[in-house]
Parts: sequence; C-alpha cells; structure tokens
Amino acid sequence: STDTTPPATPTGLNAAVVGAGITLDWNDNTEADLAGYKVLAGSSPSGPFQTLTPQPIKDSTYTDNNVPEGVTVYYQVVAVDTSGNPSPAASASATRPGSGGTAKVEIENRDGGPWNDRLVFSRIGSLASPPSNGVHNLVTLRIKNTGTATLRIGSLPISGAWALDPAVTLPIDLAPGTSTDVRVRFVAEGLTASNDKLHKGTLTVNTNDPNTPSLPVQLTGLWQSQSENGQEPTIFQIREAFGYTGSFLGGESSINQKGLVRPQGDEVISAYWQRADETQPVTVRQLTAYHTQGNTATLAWHPKGSSGTTTIFTHAGVDGQTVLPRLNGSLAPIGLRSFTPAAKTFGFKVDGEWSDAAQNSQTADRNNGCARPCGQHIRFFPVKDRAGVLIPNTYYVIMDYSGINYDYNDNNYVISNIKPAPLLINVGGPSGTNFTTGTGAAAFADPGGNVWLPDKDRNGDAIYTPSTAINEPTTAYTGDILGTDNDRLYQTYRGRTSDLSVPQDQRIISFDIPINNGSYQVKLHFAELNWNEAGRRVFDVYAEGALRISSLDIFQKSGGRYTALVETLDNVQVSDRKLSITLKATTDFPSLSGIEVVR
Repeated sequence: STDTTPPATPTGLNAAVVGAGITLDWNDNTEADLAGYKVLAGSSPSGPFQTLTPQPIKDSTYTDNNVPEGVTVYYQVVAVDTSGNPSPAASASATRPGSGGTAKVEIENRDGGPWNDRLVFSRIGSLASPPSNGVHNLVTLRIKNTGTATLRIGSLPISGAWALDPAVTLPIDLAPGTSTDVRVRFVAEGLTASNDKLHKGTLTVNTNDPNTPSLPVQLTGLWQSQSENGQEPTIFQIREAFGYTGSFLGGESSINQKGLVRPQGDEVISAYWQRADETQPVTVRQLTAYHTQGNTATLAWHPKGSSGTTTIFTHAGVDGQTVLPRLNGSLAPIGLRSFTPAAKTFGFKVDGEWSDAAQNSQTADRNNGCARPCGQHIRFFPVKDRAGVLIPNTYYVIMDYSGINYDYNDNNYVISNIKPAPLLINVGGPSGTNFTTGTGAAAFADPGGNVWLPDKDRNGDAIYTPSTAINEPTTAYTGDILGTDNDRLYQTYRGRTSDLSVPQDQRIISFDIPINNGSYQVKLHFAELNWNEAGRRVFDVYAEGALRISSLDIFQKSGGRYTALVETLDNVQVSDRKLSITLKATTDFPSLSGIEVVR
C-alpha cells in the first residue's frame, strides 16, 4: 500500500547569526523512513518561500551564507520521508546585523515617464495571432539601491494581466549604488465589450528598505480586439491609463462638437502659445497614436503669423495604433523631446491641422453640423496629476483629423513650459490671412514683434455683430498716430453698424471671443480718426454685461485727433465660455481699433 503518512514537524528550530551568515539548528526526527530535510527562505513570514536545498539534507543543521547585512530572513524547515511525504513546516527568523548603513529602494520607468511608479502598455488582438502593428506590450522597470547597505529584493508579486518576462530568480541582492532591470509584459487577451479596453494591475517590489518595504507599481494596459474598426480606446480611457485627471467635458454629453471653437471642461482656448520660462526649452512627449495604421504623424511648431513650420518629431507609421509610438526611421523611443522656438509667440501643427482653428479646413465641420466658428482640431487641457493637483504650465494636447469622427484620440501629447499667448485682435482693417497659402495682409507684427490677427478670419467668421459693421475709414489712414509706436493698429477701426438712418439707441456693436472661463485683464485700443473736437463721438463700454466705461469720448480723453488711447479693464470675469465686449453709442457710432486680452 502507498505510504501517505508524513513525518512529524521538526522541533527545536533555532536561527542564529554566525559570522557572515545565519545558521539553523533543530532536533533530529526519529522516523525510520526519514529521507532528510528541506530548508526554505522568504522575505516575509507569509512568503513566498524559495527552496534553499533542492535535495533533502541529512544533517539537522544548515548555514545560509547568502544573507546581506540588515536583512531579516524567514525560514521554514520541512522533514521529508522516503515516499516524498513532507511534514508541516517549522519556522524561525533571524536578522544579520548591519554595519550602520541603510538600504534604500528607488525605481525608474525606463519609458521615461510620465511617472516612475506607473507603467503603461498596449496590445492588439490575441497572443496567438497578433497583427503586425507595432505595440507597446513590454516595459522595463529599473530597481535601484541608493542607500548605504545591501538591498535585498525578496519578492515581486504581480497582479492582473501581466507577467515578468523573463522570469526573475529571487532574492536579488543589490550593493549600494547598483541596480537591476526587470521586464514586465502585458499579456491581456481582452474581452469584446467596449469597457474592457482598459486593464489595471500592480507589481509590488518587496525589499528590506526599512522605510519602504513594499513599493507598489501601477500597471495599466489598453487592449483592443483589432486594429482600428471602431476598437480604439477612447480619449477618456487613454488619459486614465496614463494617470492624468481633469475634465474634458463641461456639461456636454460628448467631446464631439463637430470642431466648434468653444471650450469644454478645463479646455484652454488658445491658438498661440509662449514659453512660460524663457530660459528653458519646451518639452513634448507623445502619449498615443490612434489613427490610420501605417501612417506617420508629424508634430511641428511655427511662428505666429507664418506658415513656416519646424518639425519637432515624427512617429513611426507602424505605430499608428499604440501608446508611446516610436521615432520614425529608427524605431527608437521618442521619449521626452525638447525644442526652443525662435519666435516669442508660436503655434502648433500636427500634419495638416493647426492649433489656430481659423487656418484649418472647415468644410467637413460645417457639413457635420458645426454651428461656427469651426476648425478646433487641436485642443489643449491643463494637466492634473493622479491626485488632481495642477501641474504648472503643462498641457494635455489632443487632436483629430478634419471631419473624421471628432474623437480626438488620433494623436495625444503632453507639452510643458508653455502658457497661452495674449489675444491680440486688430479690430477693423483687412480680414482674411491664410497661413497655409501665405496670402492675406490682415495679420501684422507690431514693432515689438507681436502679431495681431484680424477680427474677421479667412473663413468669413467674425467676432463682431452686427455683421454690417464696416472697416473705417474707407481708405486706411497712413499718417502718424501719437502716443504709440504701433501706428498700424490705430489707423483703422470698426464701429459704424450701418448708415445714418439707424436710430441712435440701436448703434451698438458687440464682440464675442471664445475663451475659457476665468478672470482676465482686457485692454481696449482706441483712436479718433474722424472728428476733430470733443463731444462728437460718445459711447459706453460694457464687459460681460457690466458697464465699465461711461460716456467715453476718445478725442477728449486721448487729448486730440490721431492719438492712441488704451483703456484697461481689470478683473473681467468670464463664466459663459466667451468674452463679451459691447459698445453702445449716445452720439454718432462707437469706435474700436484693437482688443488685447492678457492672460
């Protein structure tokens, strides 16, 4: 008959530090069929345990000479008979004294971020027959000892749809100043439901660091059943995978507004940007590409008012459906890239799409029902970390190619050291300006290099109502404007809404500028070009419905004709996602030459 009776648990187990090791000693078992003993060790009382003696040893003593200073080791001793029956384990532990140093664990995400304790992956299809797409299913985590004593990595438990590849033999002892790399593979097969695209797991680094004995590493993976075909992750799932927070929506049911220029959620409406710290470069990381597989995508910058772009980088076409796409031409990681724009104020361009909505093709937007203004194909959201804390001067940039599906997951970036540029609007004067073809004379640079854009763009979309308001004078004044070096801004104006038959109380012109909610300083620029005496043009100025300037007489306040006047409105509170400026005349028509929004 088969022997199923195990030996008794070894008794009298003692663990003692002897020299550079730990010696175990226990009483001899008395079973006649005893084959010997197995010794196991672990970094915690509950394991996991590694077998130190693959073959049973005969002696009732064992010395472990592989114990770093300051490390507590938990041992088990099991008696085994000749039939292979193991006894219950006897347990003991001991700590080899340290020499005064302390182990300290640190980790590094070899993808370069955005977080060291969060690894992000992607997969497409099954493990058995994946497509030929480039995917990001393997990430390296570097574990470092920055302390002054040996760091022992006792265990690396992992949860979720991940595995260590290759498998790791533990424990691993790291001398001070050394490191080891472990590779983590995303092995999710996924499910068919749309909400199963985002997977989560944890890798825990268990060590003898007294301050951080267990260091969790977050694992997130985006899985799709096939390339494209409506299986891509949403912009919300992408952002969650990378651990950013914030709001993409401001009460709307969908991020799809057909390209309408209007902020949603935390969005910042700004066609142009400046460096927040002019002593430092701008940094960019591409998070994802989820567009037509096989196509590259190029991110570039350009000076405001110019179509001359400078490439920042291009991702590889084979990585058209993945997180963290690689660099085109070499398949090296793009990582964190930087550039120093030669222009103070600049815009961005992704392939054919501009951050200035007025420069984008809007035919598809309008055909899809955009209420105008349209063309918002590149969008900017302030970055908040996993705790919801704002990261200064850093923006989550999402984009969609014109007229596709407005899901804004085609290319995603995080761009740092940028701030929205002031809005500079030349009121009156020529309209248009097509940066793509380089035609149009409406945009101009003042002596300080600041570019002013027209109040009516090349698509016929104007920020003013009524649409009958005309450029004045009929022939632009070309003489000197006193009190400024920016003569061109003041040589035209807008204010006359129609002919003189319009009743005086209807001589009103309004300007509505799409902008995110907040508090702004608004500077209004005036010059009297027509009347040569006080009292001939008088009007009230309202901002966001509140009277800010009563009975403004440009001639009287500026000191004469052809003289610049700047009126500053502080703390203009916008709460309806557009800045509203209204001029109501009590004598003649109102007049305005420029709007400057400081932010």
